[in-house]
Amino acid sequence: MTNFDKKIDDAVDKYEKSVEKNVNKLANTAEKVASGVNRLYIGCATVLGNLFFMAFCLWGVYAAYNSYNLGKNGETTTGIVIELEESDSAEGGCCVYSPVIEFEANGQTYTFESDSASYPPEYEVGEEVRVIYNPENPNNAQINKASERWLMPVIIIPAMIITSIIFTFAMIRAYRRNDDIMF
Repeated sequence: MTNFDKKIDDAVDKYEKSVEKNVNKLANTAEKVASGVNRLYIGCATVLGNLFFMAFCLWGVYAAYNSYNLGKNGETTTGIVIELEESDSAEGGCCVYSPVIEFEANGQTYTFESDSASYPPEYEVGEEVRVIYNPENPNNAQINKASERWLMPVIIIPAMIITSIIFTFAMIRAYRRNDDIMF
């Protein structure tokens, strides 16, 4: 091997080592960027998830506030189930039924559909039910039964708080471990 060939081999080796070093730097940089993007994703998912849970929790708070105000300021009367509104169940099957109630207040007739639905139907058409309504806005009415007025807020508020705590704990754990949670 000539001196010239040795210089070319040394230059090629030096070049290959330089390329390998730069490729390794690029791979490390790409790994750090991917890690940063994943952590950003985890943070955003945590915030958005908790906003979602908070919205449902606020819905429950609103329902509780409405029930409380009706209990405090509402008037009661007797209403009649005039219809059973049929809808698909949460599982996608058919069907659940929510009662449509008609009642009189301030000389006018009002109707409302109950927020709760069941199968089999809890009420029958023609059945009399106790109704509580806002005398200033009779369109704001509920069946005056504890399960009708308080079941949703009592279930949804704690459920959303507990779910939010568990979700946040899992996301913090994923963040600390830098787990890849991309869906």
